[in-house]
Amino acid sequence: MRKIESMNGIRMNRKIIALAILVLLVPGLAFAEEVREVEWMDLMPEEEQTAWDEASKNVDHSGYASAEEFQSWETVGEFDGQKIRIPGFVVPVETDGEGKLRTFFLVPYFGACIHVPPPPANQIIYGRLEEPIEMVNIWDAFYMEGTLKIEEISNETADSAYTMAVDSLKPYSG
Repeated sequence: MRKIESMNGIRMNRKIIALAILVLLVPGLAFAEEVREVEWMDLMPEEEQTAWDEASKNVDHSGYASAEEFQSWETVGEFDGQKIRIPGFVVPVETDGEGKLRTFFLVPYFGACIHVPPPPANQIIYGRLEEPIEMVNIWDAFYMEGTLKIEEISNETADSAYTMAVDSLKPYSG
């Protein structure tokens, strides 16, 4: 009888330990998977937002304006390493041998990086896909989700102050 009571006690202790581990791990897992939805202006330090609003009213799309006067590399540190979701438009940068999308810039409005001047570097995200996907329609808006990093990327198309390891790129659904 004592042996049965002892075995029941061991089983109960194992259940309590397993439950305690589960309770400790689940909130951490839920927090780790939380994705923060952000707007483009969130990626720009507050002190620059007003200046950008004013500069945007005076943009010259004739091709003669200096992009440097609108450029900003200032980032918001709290986003570094965060999982975020943000809407925007895809500007392809690199494809694989089959024409599938590998890397791209996500920009806040259609035609960015085509018109002069492009958005500031802190308003462009360089996206990296682990697995290439079929080319997307650049006229459509998308939600990009993944881990954001503060990292500077420059090429002939644009400059970016942020990069993202992209988990998903899905059509924008309002």
